[in-house]
Amino acid sequence: MADGAVKPASGWPFFASRCIALLVVIFHVAAIPAEYSLRNLIPIDPTIVVLAGLVAILCLDNHNSELLGFRLQPAQGWGFWFRMGIYFGAAIGLLIAVLLILACLIGLTVPIEARAPSVRALLSMCLNAPVEEELVYRALLIFAIAPTGGDLGSILISGIVFAAIHVLGGNPGPDNQIAGFMLAWAFIKSRTILVPMALHSAGNLIAFANFTAGWWYLHTA
Repeated sequence: MADGAVKPASGWPFFASRCIALLVVIFHVAAIPAEYSLRNLIPIDPTIVVLAGLVAILCLDNHNSELLGFRLQPAQGWGFWFRMGIYFGAAIGLLIAVLLILACLIGLTVPIEARAPSVRALLSMCLNAPVEEELVYRALLIFAIAPTGGDLGSILISGIVFAAIHVLGGNPGPDNQIAGFMLAWAFIKSRTILVPMALHSAGNLIAFANFTAGWWYLHTA
């Protein structure tokens, strides 16, 4: 883990905790595809599985709470992460702008992403998704693989899996791939799950605004 991070525990409780974390991640990924979803075989809400897994891990060894990022204050303070959030947003925005320009230059048609705004959609994108996905693909996944894969391996695997779930969910995009690596790095460096949750929520808020703007444009043009 990052410098100054809590050192992993040892013994069978920690090994069992890592196995539980990995099983929860696998279940969550398998429940995503709409057509062949694991939910057709096991009608259990993935959110319940995530919460049950977290409770089981904490019951096995409460020391794991800090390894899962359950702390309120980032190692570098919130001011640092506010600035990093601006840098992350600018980097992803620049990437998207470059890709759009290249698409126009080679004659590709870029569809306008439009969704009708609603409170339900806003809460789903900016609250439900960031909390659940960060608990699964940052806290639990990195908790499971970091002792073996180290920081670099954790960032790579977390980022790749995060991109894959968006492909499975029908929402692929380079922004999701880049964001997955950035959020994994932010979790490891900050040592709190609240940082990637906040960054994820802010990114989804921008996406929500983009969808709303596209919907407004199509309905007023």
